[in-house]
Formats: sequence, structure tokens, C-alpha cells
Amino acid sequence: MKHLFFIAGLSLFAFTSLRPQPLKTEKLELSFHKNIELIGLAYFIGFEGVDIENKTIEVDGKTMPKKEWHRYGYKIYQEYQAFASSENLAKSFSVADHLWLDYINALLLQTEEVPNAKLTPEIKESFYINFSKTKDLEEAKKNVEIFLDGLNAFSEEINFEAYISNSKVYYDRALQEIENSLPEGNFINTMESFYQKKFDSYALIPSLTTPKGMGFGIRITDNNQTTVFNVFGATDVQDLSDTSNLQMGFANKEKLQELSVHEFGHSFVNPVVAQLPDSMFKQTEHLFIPIKPQMETQGYNSWKVCVYEHFVRAGEVVISEKMGNKAHAKKLLTDYTEYRAFEYLPEIISELKKFDQGNYKTFEETVQKTMEMLSNKT
Repeated sequence: MKHLFFIAGLSLFAFTSLRPQPLKTEKLELSFHKNIELIGLAYFIGFEGVDIENKTIEVDGKTMPKKEWHRYGYKIYQEYQAFASSENLAKSFSVADHLWLDYINALLLQTEEVPNAKLTPEIKESFYINFSKTKDLEEAKKNVEIFLDGLNAFSEEINFEAYISNSKVYYDRALQEIENSLPEGNFINTMESFYQKKFDSYALIPSLTTPKGMGFGIRITDNNQTTVFNVFGATDVQDLSDTSNLQMGFANKEKLQELSVHEFGHSFVNPVVAQLPDSMFKQTEHLFIPIKPQMETQGYNSWKVCVYEHFVRAGEVVISEKMGNKAHAKKLLTDYTEYRAFEYLPEIISELKKFDQGNYKTFEETVQKTMEMLSNKT
């Protein structure tokens, strides 16, 4: 992997290039990433921040002005909104407007830093083939080059280096909050033990520019070493009024661990679910109908995506229990089933517990049998 900027101490600025340093466990690493910050800024001024002054958002059951929830995002929107009409940005987005941020982020984690990002032979086709809607390889390569050229030029147009320099106090404070709120190291051991699978390293990639509440689980293998990533925005309230006492929204220990288990969980779950035959999704697709409206409002627009999310969230509940956090596990289950329409979690959790007790030999078998059971559900 190229240019992961890992942080080893509070006195170091967030974009200093260092050797990866362990945090609480030798497998857990922390970094900010320049490319992720740029695409987050571009996304915020181009989409998330549009008409933000006139919108509200519901947070923990309370409605509040959207600009107050996204305080840092609103700050960069005010500073850079004039560049939302940038020709360079339009050029870049013109070939990527059908892609989710997780796919774009996975590519940008592997390129050089802007303004020198480019497609290299080392990057696997799967990380850019979707830049072609028809999955034509030559078209995908051409579109990736257009995307990266536009992004490189945009970074110079807005003087992104100046943004990094001028934002030092915010990144330093965010780093301090994260280091003080890191999940206990044993959550990775618990996940590996439960899923019966290990990865070489786990990277937390926080982002101040990615909209709050967003998180992306990404898996990258390079030289036979696999790293799984949790790329995430802030999760809690922010206060930027006093630079000597900033609140950057990364200090909630429970939310940070919850998000980490969720996003890392995708790397354990998704490859297994992806191997299921298409017939199994067709046999269970009727279960999507009653929850489809609620799922679509959360960005889950297909039954297959909902299956991924169901198994990841069921795993969260089981792992929380295994770590001795039964109250949190119960809270998670209530939140997911009653407020977010993940109706099938109880049945899936029951099967995952059977797996944990040795009733199934592998996680693959567990997923297969669980889907067979769900196919008979009306």
C-alpha cells in the first residue's frame, strides 16, 4: 500500500509520513490520509453541503439544524463553496457520479498523493473496473485517468496544501480525541476468534471532511499482506468556537468501537456472503419487500446489500456479548430492529450463536444454513 500516513504521537502533525505504529495492539494502526481528506472536501461542497443552511437532521431522536451537526463540514463548505462549480471537479465527478464513496476511497488509498495520484499496474482491476458502467476495462482505465487528473488539478486549484497547514489545530485535536477513545485491543482478537479468520493489520482512517456518521469498510491486499480499513467521519457533537478547547466529534468511545467492529466486520462477512449462489438471494428476496422503504432511506437499495448488512450487524451484537458488553449488545439489537428495520437479526443472531458454540464447523456453513432457514420464512 502506498502513502498511509500513520501517527505515533500527539506532538506530530497528522500528515507527517511515518512508519506505522501500533495502538493498544500491534495490529491496530491509526492515520489520516490526504487523498481521503480531499475527496471528502469535494463531496461536501458538491453534495452534502448544498442548501445545508435550510436543512435539518435527526440525531439520537432529536431534530437539529444540519449545519450545526456538521459544524466542521459547514466550516469547509463556507470556505470552499465557490469551488463547487470548479471545471476540474466537474471533470472528475463526471466519470464517478455513479460510484459510492467507499469504492472511490478504496482506489484513493492505493494511489500516490494528490496532486500526483495516478493509476498504476499494481492496483487490481477490481478497484477501478466500476468506473465503466459496462465494466469495459479500457473505458474504466480512461475514466479513472480522467477522474484522477481532475482531482489532482482540483487539489492545486484550491491550494489543498494550504488547507492542510491551516487546519493543523483541528487535526491535532481530532487525533488526541481518537487516541484517548480507541477501542480496547481485544475487540480485534474477539472478531478473529469468532469469525475464524485473521488479517495482517487493521487501519483506522478518520476523516474531518467526510460527512459525520459515514463509515466505510475496505479490504486491500498488497504483497500478500491484507489490511482492512475503517474510513470514517466524526460521530459526535463538534464545537469549533474556541481553538484552545475544540471538540472534533471523535471522543465517544462506545461509538468508535461500534463503528470499528461494524466496518471491520464487512471484511469478514462480505466475501462469504458474496460466494452464495444467486438462487439463494432469489429464494429470500421476498423478505426485502416489507423493509425496502426503510432500507432505501439508509442507502441499502438491494436485497443483497441488506443481507451483507444483516450479517455484519448480527455479528456486532454477538461480538459485543462475547466482550462482556451485554447491555450494549441489547441496545444495539433494539436500535437495529426497532428503529432501523433490520427485522431478521434475531434469527441470524441465533444461528451465529450456534456457530460460536460449535454447532457449525465454519462461518461459511453458518451463512449458508442461515439463508436456507430464511428462505422458508414468510
